[in-house]
Formats: sequence, C-alpha cells, structure tokens
Amino acid sequence: MTSGRAIGLFLGVYLMVLPICVPCSTAGGLFTETHPHYYQRHAEGWFWYQDPPPPVAQTAGPDAKTEAKLPPAPIDPLADPVAALEALQARIEQAKALAILVPTTEHVAQYLRLNQEVMARSSAFANTWQRVVWTTPALDSSLQHPVNDHAARAFNDERLAGEGDVLRTLARRHGLWFFFRGGCPFCHEFAPVLKQFAGTYGFQVIPVSLDGAALPEFPYPKRGVEAGLNLQVDTVPAVFLVNPRTRDIHPVAYGFVSLPELRKRIYSLLGHDGQNPPFESAATPGGPS
Repeated sequence: MTSGRAIGLFLGVYLMVLPICVPCSTAGGLFTETHPHYYQRHAEGWFWYQDPPPPVAQTAGPDAKTEAKLPPAPIDPLADPVAALEALQARIEQAKALAILVPTTEHVAQYLRLNQEVMARSSAFANTWQRVVWTTPALDSSLQHPVNDHAARAFNDERLAGEGDVLRTLARRHGLWFFFRGGCPFCHEFAPVLKQFAGTYGFQVIPVSLDGAALPEFPYPKRGVEAGLNLQVDTVPAVFLVNPRTRDIHPVAYGFVSLPELRKRIYSLLGHDGQNPPFESAATPGGPS
C-alpha cells in the first residue's frame, strides 16, 4: 500500500507539472542564441531599448532607367515659331534641372549639347542682326545717335549749332527776368552763367532784386518785390522767359543750373520752330519797376 500510494502521488504531481513545462519548453525553442529571452540578456536590464535594424537598401536592377524623358522633339519654327521657342526653352530648362539633381555623365552631356545648340542659335541671330543693320540705314540707330567719339563730337557740334540759331532767333522777341537776392550764394554763382548765356545768344536780361542788393554781374538791378509776389517767387535764383509783345511769362529755372541745362530748357520750352509754347503762360499784372 505504501508503494502504491507513492506511485499514485508521483503520477498526480507529474500530471500537474506537465502542462506548465510543455509551454515553457515550446516557448523556449523560440528564443535562440540570436533572439534570447529578456531575462537571459543580463547586461541590458529591464528598460533597454535597442535600435531597430537599418532598412535594406533597394538597389536598382541592371534594367532600371534613371534618365528622365525630355519634352518632344523641337517643333517646326515656320509652322509655329512661338511654340517652337517655348519647347526649346522647356527642353533646356528640364535638361539643366536633371543635370543638377542627378549629375550623371549622360545627363550633364545632354544638357551641354542643348546648351551648345542654344548658343549657336543666339550667335546666328546676332550675326544676322548686324548684317541687317549694316545694310539698312533706316534701322541703324547709331546714325541718329552716334557712339563713336569723332562722330559723336560732330553730331553734338551740329546739334548745338542748330540750337544756337534757334535761340538767337528767339532772343529777338523774348527777354529774361532774373530774380535774386544779394545774400544768396547760389545767385552769386549763377549770375556769371546767365550773363554768359545772354551774351552768347543775344538775350536781354532784366535783373530783379528781392532785397535791394546788387550782384557784380548785374550792378543796377530793378526792385521787384511786387513782381516776385505776383509770380510767387519763393526760391532764388529764378529765371523767367518773357515776351514783351504778348506779355507771356514762362518759368525756366529755379535754383542753380549749368549753361548747357539753361540752353536746353529754353530751347525745349519754345520748341524747335521758335514759336510760343503750346501750354498756358504765367501772365503777371505788372513787371518789375
């Protein structure tokens, strides 16, 4: 009885332990040397986070094509020149972008070939442009505005001579009022310029002092405070072009201006034909006394 009870007790304990051991042994088979169980990795501890394995690089096969397709072949420029030019620009821009982003030998060479084509077209256009200009005087702007030093000098001399004839004609019918103050340094600087201009083209100048003082070039000025108020002269020196017959008065310059600028303003004011300007004049009820 004793041995039978012992055998029965052993079988009972074995049957109780067997369901527990079987899963452990089965699960233990899943954790190999490469993937051990967490309690077997003593150096890592309970809160060890291992980096995930790096992604496997996808290598392109030998048949992979990396070259991007360019726009279609150039359009016939005679059929649609605008579309042809836009297509060419699209091809060169796309080839350039591809060569920069994927700088393979083939892509860079493809861009260089298109770039050479564009440069050749530009060179041909520039050469044809020059031949047309050389053989068509009406299209050559350098004939009207020469850039060569000798030609430009001759052109300017001729222009100045023509302007001078017009200004001398104008001086027969017009005069200049010169408003100034004796204490104005700009008036002292401008007075010699105005006197030289008037002597060159024959204009009569009536100097008008707003403070009663005189200038070396104009020692006997008129007192014209009232005229200055009527013309609203608040900046000196000031020059007005006056037609005594019609009593038309036109402002020419306020402040200091050079002799070429003064000549240009009066010439442009009355026009090339020497007639009165097309805009309304600033008439004054009375001149300097």
